[in-house]
Amino acid sequence: MKNCLARKPSNPIKFSLLLPFLISFSAHSATFETKENIGTADFNQIEDFSRYETIESTQNQQIEQVNKNYLQVIQLLKKKQFSKAKTKVLSLIQQNPNQAIYHNLQALLQLLDKDLTGAEKSFLIAIGLDENNIQALTGLAKLAQQNEQFEQAVHYANTALALNPYVISAYNVLIDITMQQQGIDAVESLLQDAHVKVKNNLKAELAIIQSLGKLYITKKQPEKLLQIAQDLVNRNTQETSALSLLAEAQLINQDDSGAELTLRQIITQHPKDTKHLFLLARLLGKQQGKETEILSLLDKAALNSDTPATLLSYKTTVLIKQKRLQEALSIAQHIEDTYPTQSTGIILKGDIFLAEKKYQNALENYQLAYTSSPNTHVLDAMLKILTIQNQHHEAITLLESEFKKHKDNMAIQYRLAVTYQNQGQLDLSKKHYEALLIKQKDNVIVLNNLALIYSQQHNAKAIATAKQAYKLAPKSGVVADTYGYILLKHGNKSESLKVLKLAVELDSKVTEIQLHLAEAYIANQLKPEAKDILQRLQNKQGVEKEQVMTLMKQL
Repeated sequence: MKNCLARKPSNPIKFSLLLPFLISFSAHSATFETKENIGTADFNQIEDFSRYETIESTQNQQIEQVNKNYLQVIQLLKKKQFSKAKTKVLSLIQQNPNQAIYHNLQALLQLLDKDLTGAEKSFLIAIGLDENNIQALTGLAKLAQQNEQFEQAVHYANTALALNPYVISAYNVLIDITMQQQGIDAVESLLQDAHVKVKNNLKAELAIIQSLGKLYITKKQPEKLLQIAQDLVNRNTQETSALSLLAEAQLINQDDSGAELTLRQIITQHPKDTKHLFLLARLLGKQQGKETEILSLLDKAALNSDTPATLLSYKTTVLIKQKRLQEALSIAQHIEDTYPTQSTGIILKGDIFLAEKKYQNALENYQLAYTSSPNTHVLDAMLKILTIQNQHHEAITLLESEFKKHKDNMAIQYRLAVTYQNQGQLDLSKKHYEALLIKQKDNVIVLNNLALIYSQQHNAKAIATAKQAYKLAPKSGVVADTYGYILLKHGNKSESLKVLKLAVELDSKVTEIQLHLAEAYIANQLKPEAKDILQRLQNKQGVEKEQVMTLMKQL
């Protein structure tokens, strides 16, 4: 029997392939993707307090004034007028020291100042004045949780829920503690019980379902979220918030047609709903021939948006796809002029120049944008241009420089590993892939690409590494192809044939995978099957004829 054709194994998986697995990098690259969002935690605390109901009855003029005072302080904090808020709260406490709600505001100010001891004292004063003060109880629950006083935290949270079963912040404390002490299955049980208790309160039910949704996504059970969301809509057929949750669940479950119907229902009820107009536009972006409707939806959304930059940016990308580059450039320039502190307009101009193949102009815009706002879109665009211009050394220099600045950034390190691999610098590529695996041992892309290097270097780890990737992603044609071809190169002919058949079933349009299967047929003395594949590839445009002919000679 003739030897198998000695060919280099499949190319490494690029950034655009196996997209779901790239999600695993996102958490590690968050500080690289966006500027640091200073004060987010503080803002969330203010929002938590602003969502609390103030004293329910407004029949009494004094109570009405207390509520008014409370909301005034919250508004000052939202405007970041902290000194005025402190002065206002001190004055309110001096005038009425027995009003528990003012001590809660004092606690909030202390939390913002990171004075946790002071905040605890203020909450306790509020409890002393009103033992049923839910805001103080949940505040104490959170503080006890932070101090790892879990039994006390659970007590405060349960006390708050006994008074009001719809207090989501109390559930959040219990969820965090349960996850830490008992694990994800116990959290699921807790949330399911909570869901039953809050079913007659839409706002609380939505919050619990969202938490359940995150859990089901983590457990790779998104269909459960879809079932719950559909039940919610069945009970609240006209509620936009319920329909919006259903649309989200449908998108997560890749039910694009269902999501489109739901979004259209929302827009019919609320024609000026910016969020859902934009979501529908993005969903239609997956379909051919919808450009006119997409642009119309974006224009409607922009008319009613306080911050239209995102909508205009997406409109620009649509115009670029349509080759309407002058219109796109006009909008990109408008974005740059309107939002001079942001890099969005500059990046879009880079995208337009790239589409026009004006590579140097594109590179200059990307470099300018990257200096002020580093992100992987711009980095990838710069790498693409440098590759087109055969400036491989410059691409590696760029990545090495960024990696020195961001040693813990896995997204950059991955790109560096791929670039070294594409340039044939296998030892350097292997070093970075192996370092990535220490941080994420089950990352399919890294395992797949590392297996290719091991195979090229005749390393005994090749089969085991490729098999591990295959077990993690059995529905990926690219991963199956890598495993099957490595099996073939290491003499496991019959097993390789099984895997490569599956690879073609999963990804039948990839020529390289079909060539690998033809090679496996030849190795297994099934030449008619190989001939059938090769004859079809001979007549296919864009196929490397030399590779086909080399295999044909073995028949």
